[in-house]
Amino acid sequence: MMDEASYNDFQNISFDRDHEGRGGWTSGQILEDIDNWVAQTGAPDIVLFSSPGGNDILDQVVPYNEIIANVNAIIDVLQSSNPNIIIVIEQIAPGRSDLMTDELAQAFTNMQEDVVEIAAAQTTATSSVITVDMFTGFTDALLADDVHYNEAGALFIANRYYQVLENILEN
Repeated sequence: MMDEASYNDFQNISFDRDHEGRGGWTSGQILEDIDNWVAQTGAPDIVLFSSPGGNDILDQVVPYNEIIANVNAIIDVLQSSNPNIIIVIEQIAPGRSDLMTDELAQAFTNMQEDVVEIAAAQTTATSSVITVDMFTGFTDALLADDVHYNEAGALFIANRYYQVLENILEN
C-alpha cells in the first residue's frame, strides 16, 4: 500500500510510504484482508503489530473475546505465511485521560495483559512473538488528539520499537 500521508524527513531520510499499515482499521477488517496483503506483497520477515484491538476497544462494538480471537488469527495467518516470522506486538498506549472512562481504561489494561499471554502462546520454535510496552510512561502530552500521537509521541513509540528491533537485528 502507498501511504498518501505527508511525513517530515528524519535525519535527511524520507519516510518509507510503502507499508501495510491501516489507520483506523479494526482487528476484524485486518483479519479479513490480511491474506490478500500477504499474497500481494509476499510474506514479511518482521511485523510491527501496532495497537492490536485498539480501534475495536474504542468502537465498543465487538465483544472483547472476539478481539482476542482476531488478534490470534492474524498472528496465525502471518506465521503460516512465514514460519520464521518475528512479530513485535504492542502493549497498547492509552488514549487521552479525559477520554478513558473506567470501562475503556479496564479494556486497555486487559489488552496490555492479554498481549503478553498471546505472545507467549503464539511463540513457536521458529517464530518469535515479542511484546513491546507502549503504555509505561505514556502521557497525554504525547497525543495530538484523543488517541493519535503527536511528534513527541511518535518519537516515544519509535524509540520503544527501536529498542526491540535493535536487539532482533543484532541477532
